[in-house]
Amino acid sequence: MSLFFALVLSQLSTPAGAFCGTYVGSPGVNLTNKTSQVIIARQETRTTLTLANDYEGEAQEFAMLIPVPEILEEDDIKTVRPELFQRFDDYTAPRLVRYECEDFSWDNQMDGDADADADADADADAGGAPRVIVEAEYSVGIYEIVILSADESGALLTWLDANGYGVDASAESLLAEYIESGAYFFAAKVGLQRAGEGEFLEPLQFGYRSDVFSLPIRLGTLNSPGEQDVVMYIVTDEDAGKVGVSNYPQMTIEDECMVDAWNASEMEAHYGEQFENAFAQESGAGWLVEYAWATSWCDPCSAEPPSNDELAEAGFEGSSWDSYLTRIRMRYTAEAATQDLTLYASGLKEQEQIRYIAYNASMEDRFPVCGVGMVDDPGTCDDEGSGALDPSDDDEAGGSWEPAYQFPEGFDGTPRSERGCSYTDGRPDYLGWLSICVPFAILRRRRSAA
Repeated sequence: MSLFFALVLSQLSTPAGAFCGTYVGSPGVNLTNKTSQVIIARQETRTTLTLANDYEGEAQEFAMLIPVPEILEEDDIKTVRPELFQRFDDYTAPRLVRYECEDFSWDNQMDGDADADADADADADAGGAPRVIVEAEYSVGIYEIVILSADESGALLTWLDANGYGVDASAESLLAEYIESGAYFFAAKVGLQRAGEGEFLEPLQFGYRSDVFSLPIRLGTLNSPGEQDVVMYIVTDEDAGKVGVSNYPQMTIEDECMVDAWNASEMEAHYGEQFENAFAQESGAGWLVEYAWATSWCDPCSAEPPSNDELAEAGFEGSSWDSYLTRIRMRYTAEAATQDLTLYASGLKEQEQIRYIAYNASMEDRFPVCGVGMVDDPGTCDDEGSGALDPSDDDEAGGSWEPAYQFPEGFDGTPRSERGCSYTDGRPDYLGWLSICVPFAILRRRRSAA
């Protein structure tokens, strides 16, 4: 079989005060059909990567190759529940909320805040043939894993081919760069005795120490289908704050504004268009912060914050009170992805989220309208009889304002919940199971070793 690679692996929102509206929903994570997800836990020099895998095909044909900065021990590698990705996505996804006048009746009581130098083994004889060394071998879950070192990319390709991995010569120059940098290679495939019929491939997790905070994506571009998205859920110590990408441009989009959307599906279309427009302004690569907040709190909460046990499963040592969670979406083309991602912890503990407000004419004096800004002669909750309006109320508005949008057909004027200040109406499961891959490289395994 031929080699194929799949990446696995905002306008930054201004804090807007405590939330007392209705959480309506969030768009699905898959703005493209090639969206990958990775959970990254970073504490001091320790990085733990958890890779979601949506490989489709015979389990026996699956294989994956990832550059790593050191030789991993068996305790550094494990598998996790696929549901962990659903939890992180539900909690951090861009969101649509709905406000009514009563949500602001107590405004004055609220105040919103806001190792790359890993050693390669150099004991090969200078005049000897290029070597590939199996530094370690492990069985983890359904996977057979080897940690490899090599002193020449052609030798590594030969070893991979001889051991059942289908590899194309186009990978040679990129592998040579990783070898030159001193990288080792994490190679995983499904054990033939472990793969059941139609078995789901568990997400893989591995950790290592390195002074460099990065995510390798270049191997995932060698057989790219075009534009690729990677969504990163990055958990750091609280003091480390929000995480960013230093070597690709940051995009901005318009949010914190009222939009003509009444459910998550309509918001998904709006947000997807905003993201596409922002990406079009870049030269084939750009990233956006979709969420950044201390893990112990959220407002509005689209789902319960990750529990201490779930953070531990993601590789973080400590409680939710000690952690900070950043969600970054990056899109890139193969041509533009010339470097692996270099990440950094900013130390900034700002509260950011991509949030849109369902259009309500009575809120025109509080929120701008997306694409319009603050409207002239705005509707207001101070008007007699004002409040969240049903489309049927248009004739009763007294003509004091002109809605910036026509209310969508079928809007039912869902009232504010009686359950308190922030609550959810439920989030549509756009992820299904896990519509994601992994950054790095997934190989289609040869049916028989050479």
